[in-house]
Formats: sequence, C-alpha cells, structure tokens
Amino acid sequence: MYVKQLFWILISYFAGCLLWKGLGLPIPANVLGMLFLLLILALKWIKLSDVEAVSDFIISHLALIFIPSAVGIMEYFGLFQANFIKILIPWALACIVGYAVTGWVTQLAIRAQEKRERGRA
Repeated sequence: MYVKQLFWILISYFAGCLLWKGLGLPIPANVLGMLFLLLILALKWIKLSDVEAVSDFIISHLALIFIPSAVGIMEYFGLFQANFIKILIPWALACIVGYAVTGWVTQLAIRAQEKRERGRA
C-alpha cells in the first residue's frame, strides 16, 4: 500500500523534473511535480486515498527537511548579521505578498465551492 502511494508521489516529482528539463521553465521541478500531482488528483486519475498515508507521513516529518538550512544559517551568522536589513526587507515583503496571494486564492476557492453548492441545490 505504501509503496504504491510513494510511487505516485515519485512519479509526480519525476514528471515535474521532466517538464522542467524539457521545457526549461523558471519554476522549480518539485513545484511542477506537485502541480502535476494536483492535476492527476483533480482529473480523478487517482484518488486522494492513493497518496494520503505517505503524504501525511512526509508532512509530519517536514521539520527534518529544514535542519540543513538552519545549520547553514548558523554557520554564516556573521554574513547574515552584516546584511540583516538587506535580507529582512525582501523577506518581509515576500511574506506579505505570499500571505496576500494565499488569502486571495483561498477566497476564490471558497466562492467557487459555494457557487457549485448553490448550483446543485
């Protein structure tokens, strides 16, 4: 069961890698892979239950992925300290824009869902 679920996630990732290499898109391969996974889920080629358990496991251990980044930041702390403002401003702007876009997309999704539900009633 878990092998099949991991298979779908890896196939999505490799499809993203192929798209990235083949088309030279400016989007990271892993993001393209997740978009591909979203597409095959939306088209109902696979069910959510076909990837749910492994996805939950990966998400529950996601913090481990950030350990190397945290160690790298500590190793270059002097560099970060010297360029703190130059780093802080783009980081803060990126966070604000990210939150705004996420909120906007969520509102669009909620409205679309409500519209679909009204159409069924």
